Amino acid sequence: MKALSIRQPWVHAILNSGKDVENRSWQSSFRGWIALHSCAKPSRDARFPRGILIPDLDTLDYSAICGVAKLADMATKSRSKWFGRTREYVNYGWVLANVIPLKTPIPCKGSLGLWNVPPVALRKIKRQLPRIRFDE
Repeated sequence: MKALSIRQPWVHAILNSGKDVENRSWQSSFRGWIALHSCAKPSRDARFPRGILIPDLDTLDYSAICGVAKLADMATKSRSKWFGRTREYVNYGWVLANVIPLKTPIPCKGSLGLWNVPPVALRKIKRQLPRIRFDE
């Protein structure tokens, strides 16, 4: 299983506030289930769309796999309120679907890019989500 490291509070927004697009300056041809990993340090300058509250950063999980989602598509345009617009580079919106938070985050060191979930962590994900077929 692949994983993507994302800073808090963005992981929280994906899992709890309907954030359906993860913004990146690079794209991937990968499609399918990915683990959502929270980085060790937060994005302290995060701004959410109007009407959505940013949680207290001290209450969030860090350096852990916090959930899973299907990477459904890549977009350079989107009507999602979460889609980032920039003049500095082409923004790729990683379109997320079927987002499922884990009941218990799994401590795990992250990495840049899409990376492989360690076997021990993957077994723990599967134990928490036994009905999900990650090979689909």
